[in-house]
Amino acid sequence: MRVAARALVAAMVVMLTVTGCGLEMEQANEKITLAAQHQQEAEAVLARFKNFTAEWEAVFNVPRVGPDQVTRARQLVQARVQDLDALEAALEKWEQDFRAISSLNVEEKIKEYVRLKRNAIKCYSGYVTGSLRPIFKAYEGLVELIAQGQPQTVLDETAMEIAGLVTESREKLEECRIAEKQADEYFEENRLGK
Repeated sequence: MRVAARALVAAMVVMLTVTGCGLEMEQANEKITLAAQHQQEAEAVLARFKNFTAEWEAVFNVPRVGPDQVTRARQLVQARVQDLDALEAALEKWEQDFRAISSLNVEEKIKEYVRLKRNAIKCYSGYVTGSLRPIFKAYEGLVELIAQGQPQTVLDETAMEIAGLVTESREKLEECRIAEKQADEYFEENRLGK
């Protein structure tokens, strides 16, 4: 996702464009303001996932793994699962804001921009449910295997499965970034802020 400052600038530019575009311009501006806030929320939560690998490695960067590491790993994974819930909620609110704009009396170019933006948001929602949730489910399983004292070969197999899921998730995230870039490019190409 783009940086929050760019989202706010884009939202403000769209608000300027929506002025005079029909009888429902005030409602559209309100939804655009809310959409920018929900996008910032989603971006802030998504940013917390960037450090997960380092946090995970820090938990297990000890000579011998014991109950303390298992407890800390469970807490870490649980915290990220809670972040997934928060991310899904922010994405849903963000999408609802844009959905509301699409039914208002505004220019067709703005409606197309909203459609493209909603596609990007839906992609991010799919990324959460189809990529991130399975990854953290696999990490939960790995923690339990560690707690059970499973052999290193079993742990290595599970770690390889997680690595495969992470690779697939990167591809999905890139698809979402491309979808969002298309919306931003449409916005700029159609001079919606001018």
